[in-house]
Amino acid sequence: MQEQFVSITADELQMDGVLEMPERPVGIVLFAHGAGADSDYLGASSHATSQDFLRAGIGTLRFDQGGVEPGGGSDSHTYFVRSDIVLLARQLEKALGWLQVDPSTRRLPCGLYGYGTSAAVVMQLAAWRSAEIAALAVCDGQVEMAGKAALENVRVPSLLIVGGRDPDVAGLNRMAFATLRCDKQLEQIAAPGGPDTRHQAALLATDWYTRHFSGHTSTVQ
Repeated sequence: MQEQFVSITADELQMDGVLEMPERPVGIVLFAHGAGADSDYLGASSHATSQDFLRAGIGTLRFDQGGVEPGGGSDSHTYFVRSDIVLLARQLEKALGWLQVDPSTRRLPCGLYGYGTSAAVVMQLAAWRSAEIAALAVCDGQVEMAGKAALENVRVPSLLIVGGRDPDVAGLNRMAFATLRCDKQLEQIAAPGGPDTRHQAALLATDWYTRHFSGHTSTVQ
């Protein structure tokens, strides 16, 4: 496995990240990061999920999206709003563009992964760039925040994973799932939360990516 700290520069935006690649990658997954606890691209949970993907032969790119504060401020009572989702999705789009020109990743099929608030960010980018994304997976995500129009425009094979701790989140995921007009799957995890839930979600996502990466090549020549 190779680990490389990278700097993603696009326009006037510069974002630090870490690219991890197995010896013979079958694809690359771009991690999205949202607000609050979901924004730590170097956190233990993000790292552990990346390791699960790497063991399956899938490379990962995690990068710093921590410049966006929910609701335009740092107060803990502010909310993750539509403008935040669009801004974070634009950052994610820049990272996707970086993967499409980097020599080590440009010919690999690309997937997206999101957790919590970043799920809506994943869906927004998938609505914009469906042809360039082989598959996506989100876990315990606020998918519905992407909006009905974005969800209806997603043409990427989509895996929604629900952890089961919050019935409201589960219900919203089912509603969002019904809106999607693509190859899709909804999985319920029985675990009560914590590392075991994360690991189960990573294994489900790994299977999903492996299935859809097979025979899929990058659209970038």
